[in-house]
Amino acid sequence: MTESEFVIHTEAMRRDGFAILPGSLTNDECDAARRELDRLWADRESGGFECLFNKARIFERFYQIPTLLRFIRHFLGEDAFMSSMHGSILEPGSGAGGLHADGAITGHLRDASMAVADGGRRITSHVIALNTIHCISDFTSSNGATQLVPGSHLNELLEIPEGSIDKACIAAASRGSTIVFNANAWHGTSDNRTAERRHAVLSPWRRFWTRGEYELPRLVRPDVLERAGADGRRIFAIDALEPYLELWQWDRRTGAPKTEYQGLQRP
Repeated sequence: MTESEFVIHTEAMRRDGFAILPGSLTNDECDAARRELDRLWADRESGGFECLFNKARIFERFYQIPTLLRFIRHFLGEDAFMSSMHGSILEPGSGAGGLHADGAITGHLRDASMAVADGGRRITSHVIALNTIHCISDFTSSNGATQLVPGSHLNELLEIPEGSIDKACIAAASRGSTIVFNANAWHGTSDNRTAERRHAVLSPWRRFWTRGEYELPRLVRPDVLERAGADGRRIFAIDALEPYLELWQWDRRTGAPKTEYQGLQRP
């Protein structure tokens, strides 16, 4: 990605609430990811599609794309972390699930977290979270590609903005692209009217001081974390672990008890 392309994409994110970054993955990488998604499909009801980085080496590539990391950190800060990674296969005849905005489960739109003083308005002044969709298949107007409402991320009201259904547009993207959108943007799947499955991998990213869908520092396998290198501490939010001991017993560098208190380490 050139510097001018980076600027164009960041401007699109600010204006529309989403951007499409082409060429994040190669055709060979998409082929490998598709094979693994098809393999894991049968176990999807028992977690086969969750925490994919622990399920196959190809998925470790998805958080090691320099241009994508730069783009995410531009909006969420250098210590932004990935909060999950799960698979998506949209079968023929499915989709068209309506429009929604994210953040109602662990994010800033959670009902119990909405204060009376908020006046029924959500945070739009800053980007709190980004969602990424890695297109393992081409995303087209006929195969269930994500549809987004441009500019809806700036609407403060909790209700769907008037006219959103008519304004929603298909995020058409070539295979290997990454669709990045503001979690505040109203979005949803369109209908897969083709005879083929549509494959994708979804990874939400959050600011360091917010909650994720999973406690990934405790879920990521040690070998996966090691292969992530120095960046792994940020990506998997190792430094965001809350101490479960008093601070004089806690090593923030490792996110665990100090050596002399290893006997107090939780399993």
